[in-house]
Amino acid sequence: MNAPALIGVDWGSSSFRAYLMAGDGAVLDRIAAAEGVASISPREFPSAFRRLLGAWLAQHPALPVLASGMVGSRNGWREAPYVKCPADPRAIAHNLVAVETDGRRVLIVPGLSYEDENGRPDVMRGEEVEILGIADAGARLVVLPGSHCKWAVVEDGRVARFKTFVTGELFAAIREHTLIGAFARAAAPEPLGPPFALGVRRGASAARGEDGDGLIGALFSARSLPLTGKLAEADAGEYLSGLVIGAEIAEARRLFPDERAHIAGANALVERYRTAFAALGEVASAAPPRAAARGLFVIARQAGLLS
Repeated sequence: MNAPALIGVDWGSSSFRAYLMAGDGAVLDRIAAAEGVASISPREFPSAFRRLLGAWLAQHPALPVLASGMVGSRNGWREAPYVKCPADPRAIAHNLVAVETDGRRVLIVPGLSYEDENGRPDVMRGEEVEILGIADAGARLVVLPGSHCKWAVVEDGRVARFKTFVTGELFAAIREHTLIGAFARAAAPEPLGPPFALGVRRGASAARGEDGDGLIGALFSARSLPLTGKLAEADAGEYLSGLVIGAEIAEARRLFPDERAHIAGANALVERYRTAFAALGEVASAAPPRAAARGLFVIARQAGLLS
């Protein structure tokens, strides 16, 4: 059996995931817990770290520990300043930030920042590890759906540029807190089908400025269509989801026009995005699994943590 060589931690806002990894990158064991950074006060990180990883720490006292995600934010254990894009694994590894607890050193991965040609800044923290893991498998355009969806281009092993879209957060806010989201709020989850595809196409058209409508105007159709009987009330949630995802894809394609998208995340969300791409006549690929583990291994290798 492969001997353990690294403890990799993906510690986000809402969840904790850890990987016990061999020297060739194979994942030997995993830990998952719903103890994200948002639920832990700054003083509690050492005790949470010991509680979550205690067995591994005791069994493998000499293994390096590498942690990514919001644990390195200003609300985390210790802030790891952003590295400017373009950034490769070596630059990221060069800017690891160390914390110590009970004589154990934990190295925290910095996030990335990018400023577009108009001087608008963008940031990510945690996603850079997933992107590097997916790029290590050969992808160039990586899409990471979520509350803040990231589109990133990797060139010559470097994260060259990226853009954040607040698609998931916008959908949740509209559905839960607005009048136009009332039908979607009452609708039970439905299988992906024609209402979702219709929303995708209309959202994309709105984002492109076609049909004399923009996204702000198109969003009201999530209310007007059910009210006038042109869309079943039960389909309003999938239609609204399609609207915002379709708009995201159309906006992103102006910035990232050519490469095939590789999508990473929870299976249901990956399939939702692949279905949306298909509704617009595109084929998108599911990224390899365990992207965060693979990316942590790439950074650990560049940092000289693996013997």
